[in-house]
Amino acid sequence: MSAVRRLGRLFLLLILLGVATAIFLFHRLQHPPRPSGPPRSATLLFPPGTPTSRIFQSLTREGVLYSAMLSEAYFRIFRGGTSLQAGEYRFDCPTPIDEVIDHISRGDVVRYTVVVPEGLTAEETFELFWNQGLGTSESFRRSLARVDLLPGLAQGAPDLEGFLFPETYSVTRSNSARQIVERMVTEFRRRFTPEMRQGAHALGLTPREAVTLASIVEKESGLAREGPIIASVYLNRLRHGMHLQADPTVAYALKRDGKWVGMVHRSDYSYESPYNTYLVAGLPPGPICNPGMNSLKAAFFPARTDYLYFVADESGGHTFSKTFEEHLRAIAVAHRVRADAAREKGETAGPSQD
Repeated sequence: MSAVRRLGRLFLLLILLGVATAIFLFHRLQHPPRPSGPPRSATLLFPPGTPTSRIFQSLTREGVLYSAMLSEAYFRIFRGGTSLQAGEYRFDCPTPIDEVIDHISRGDVVRYTVVVPEGLTAEETFELFWNQGLGTSESFRRSLARVDLLPGLAQGAPDLEGFLFPETYSVTRSNSARQIVERMVTEFRRRFTPEMRQGAHALGLTPREAVTLASIVEKESGLAREGPIIASVYLNRLRHGMHLQADPTVAYALKRDGKWVGMVHRSDYSYESPYNTYLVAGLPPGPICNPGMNSLKAAFFPARTDYLYFVADESGGHTFSKTFEEHLRAIAVAHRVRADAAREKGETAGPSQD
C-alpha cells in the first residue's frame, strides 16, 4: 500500500472520528445526561449587558447545560442571529441547549404573583414586594412621593398613600419599585370613574378627601354592607362640627412615626399628630391605608342616615346610634355581651367604639 493511500485512509479516519465526536457532542447538548438524585431546578439572574460567555458559564455551573464552551460555540455557529434577553430565569437541571436559548430569547422570565389585600398601608404593601426580593424599601419609599402620577386626584396629599390599588400583581425581578408603584396607581386611575368624582363633589369633598374617608371606612368596616353606613356616620360628624374620633387614624399616626405596638391604648388618644382625629378636627391630611373598591364606593356613595355613633357588636358588625345616650346604652349592651363571653372563656374583653 502506497504512502499516499495510507495518508488518505488516515485522513478519512480522522474525518469520521471528528464527525462522530461532533455528533456525540451535539447529542450531549440536546440530550444532556441527568444526574442521579431528585430533580432540581436553578434560577439565574442575567442583568442587562451580561456577556454571552458569562451566561453560558453560569448555566453550566448550575448544571443546566452540559458544557459552557460547547454551548457558546453551538450558539454562535447555529443560533448567532438570536438575541438573548436580560432577566431572571428558571430552568430544570439539565435542559437541552435549544430550549435554553429559546427560553432566554423569548424573555420567559420568572414572574412573581403578589396579592395586595385591601386596607394595608403603603409600607405594609411594599413589604409584600421587597420580602420577595423585588425592589428595596428605599426605592419604594422614594416612589411613594411621586404624587405627580395622579394629577388632580392626589393633589395636596403628602404622598400616594391611599392610591395604591389593592389587587393581584404579576411582576418580574426586572420591574423597578417605581414601575410597580406606577402600575398600582394606574390600576387606581382605571377604577376611578367620573361618577365617583361627581359623588365626591356632591358631598362637598375633593377626590383626595373622599379617598381619605374611604381609607377610614376600610379600617372600620368588618362587614362590606356596613361601609356606606359607617361613611355616613363620619360625614354626619363633619357636618355637625364633631371630631371624627376614629381609632384607625391614631393607629396610623403611630405607625407613621414608628411607634406602633400593635394596639391603641387610651393614652394614645392624646398623641400629637395631624392624623389623630381625636385631637384634630376634620379629615386627616391624607388616607391612612389603601382602600378596596367596596370602601371607595361606600365613601363616594354613602348611605343617608342620622347616625353619629357606632360600637362593635358580637356579630362582627356594629350597632349604630343617633344620640350619645343611645350610644352609651349600646356600649353597655356590648360590654355585657363581651363580659359574658369572656367569663365563658376565662378572659376579659372590651368593645371597640367610635
